[in-house]
Amino acid sequence: MTILLLDYILLIRVLALHHQNKRLAACLRTLFGLEAMFTLSFLIYSNIYQEIIVLELAKDVTLCGANRNPPKVWGALTWLVLGAAPMLYGIILMILALYKAAEHWRETAGFSQFTLVKVLIQDQAIYFIMVIFCSVMEIVSDQIFIPNILLAMFLNALGSPSLLCVLGSHLLVHLKEAGERGANGGTSYRMPTMSNIEFS
Repeated sequence: MTILLLDYILLIRVLALHHQNKRLAACLRTLFGLEAMFTLSFLIYSNIYQEIIVLELAKDVTLCGANRNPPKVWGALTWLVLGAAPMLYGIILMILALYKAAEHWRETAGFSQFTLVKVLIQDQAIYFIMVIFCSVMEIVSDQIFIPNILLAMFLNALGSPSLLCVLGSHLLVHLKEAGERGANGGTSYRMPTMSNIEFS
């Protein structure tokens, strides 16, 4: 779920860089819808298949567990649906953001005059690196047997999408701060050949 929310935030940012291009918006929203549909369908099906239960260990202390183990083939399917699909969508968003950043770079001879674009591109790059990092750690913790339990738990924690929750907050706060700083006259800086960034 976390990755879907972050992908939607990045979708809005990329569309803002591309001035709410309707054709691009339709394509990206369709891809986002497909990603969300496959992810949520897989999560719901796997929870039903595994018969997820809640156990009470002590008063006000609960633990989630599964009655059935998933089949071995689900390892690859899990990576494909929960790892590769968001990564592919992230690559598409990153390419679109970098294309627009290169355009702004050429127009303004660098990002020194247009801080909001710099913030958008930096955050997009940080997110993309973190998604790749979390995906790799998830694969390593699931596919490779690690005899040291502490190391295995540490790698599993590094692969957790919970790290991306913190990043999601950073994406929103960082953009808000850049707009409030008064950089480029707030958000109304105008370049000679390009219009303002427009958020939907």
